Amino acid sequence: TDFCGPPKTIPHASLSLNKRYYTGQVLHFKCQSGFDKQPPTSGTRTCKKVNGQIVWTALDMQCTNDSS
Repeated sequence: TDFCGPPKTIPHASLSLNKRYYTGQVLHFKCQSGFDKQPPTSGTRTCKKVNGQIVWTALDMQCTNDSS
């Protein structure tokens, strides 16, 4: 089985961490309370095998307490 390393963390976002991440696994990120002013405030990343390399898909979210 192929495993991903731990994903990069996102400032002010919480993630339930496992010890091992396998291909096909989906991680759910959610902005912490007070930092969820700018959508999207949650998102997912998936562990995939692309061209023989195991990577995490990009996560397009920012957790900020700035509402402007």
